[in-house]
Amino acid sequence: MTPHRVLLIEDDPLEAALAKRTLRQIDKSIDVVFLRDGAHFLQYYQKNHPVRGVSLAIMDLHMPRVDGFGVLKKLQDAGQRPPFPIVMFSSSDDQDEIDEVYSLGASAFVRKPTVPKAYRAAMEHIVNFWLTTNRR
Repeated sequence: MTPHRVLLIEDDPLEAALAKRTLRQIDKSIDVVFLRDGAHFLQYYQKNHPVRGVSLAIMDLHMPRVDGFGVLKKLQDAGQRPPFPIVMFSSSDDQDEIDEVYSLGASAFVRKPTVPKAYRAAMEHIVNFWLTTNRR
């Protein structure tokens, strides 16, 4: 199995721990890099630009300092399209927010379930599509 590096951008430590644990249960070859908000993602991105070896970013939408909208806007304004997909993983069900993240260049929007079994299923769909099925 080819190892995959996944950037996990999540401000809630409990959500981050759940996501990391779930990703590793789904595929033990996944290397999860945790970034606690959008500002840390942007720092990571700039420091490592051009970013290599990242297969996927899973990002919460609503975070302090720089939220998911802010990250996508800054990347768009700089004319930078990361070489990896950015999946917004949020509990938001607001269609205007969903439309906005797509207009800002998000690769996908997945609603974050609150039920554990559904949460795992959503993560499995993300991993299976972006790391297995999708070809770049």
